[in-house]
Amino acid sequence: MEFIGKRGRLVIALTLGLLLLGCVSPATKPSAGGSDAKAAYQQHVSLAKQYIGLKNRELARIHLSKAERFQNAVDKTRLSELYNGYALLYQSELEMELAEKYYRKALVSDATDSVARYNFSSFLFNQERFEEALEQIVLVSKDLDYRRRPQAFYITGLVQIRLGDTVGALKSFERATQLAAQFALPYLEIAKIYFDQKNDELAKQSVLYYMGLAGETAEGLWLLVQTELRMGNSQATLENGTKLKTLFPDSDEVVKYEDLSK
Repeated sequence: MEFIGKRGRLVIALTLGLLLLGCVSPATKPSAGGSDAKAAYQQHVSLAKQYIGLKNRELARIHLSKAERFQNAVDKTRLSELYNGYALLYQSELEMELAEKYYRKALVSDATDSVARYNFSSFLFNQERFEEALEQIVLVSKDLDYRRRPQAFYITGLVQIRLGDTVGALKSFERATQLAAQFALPYLEIAKIYFDQKNDELAKQSVLYYMGLAGETAEGLWLLVQTELRMGNSQATLENGTKLKTLFPDSDEVVKYEDLSK
């Protein structure tokens, strides 16, 4: 009985990509007068980021356009922020060719921009271009100064799973937990790998640790149900199945559980 998770349904790009743009906070207007072109450029880029996070594409586009007026005042590497913003904007509009064009422009402007590269790798993942996605996310994970390295290793693992590299994926997920012990998602993926390997004790430990951090989820409970069932723990199987039905009655996992119970 092979565990079927939601790896294939996980939409990384826009959700995580927008988080990587920066915190969303109420916008403030750029200072008037335009005496400091560099400051004006940065202000408009920052406002565009905020509006992308708020899903206000119209205002995001306006501020990206305004930022372009000052692009000659900034170093070429700073343009990667502008192009990354356009890439995310076009991606949100499902203009995938334009999104890719601007991700590539961002990385030409600044090959060390791990935010843009992370977003591009997520974009490639969602396009099911897994080998290309792996090439990009591995570079991100090597950036020791990148504050989201744990997430980069997590996504590396997801890509490796899709490419059939379970050994590499397990190492990537474990590295993510080493860098951020409270980051829950890698523990769930580790549990799935152990379950598929029929290492039920480690699968159970990992999924319980995951839910200790993230709380009970439909996916976690369903994996626990399957693990307890295979271990012959009928009472624990029933208890967790009942909990699954009570907490997540409309979930896909409940349908699977009911099919299992027939």
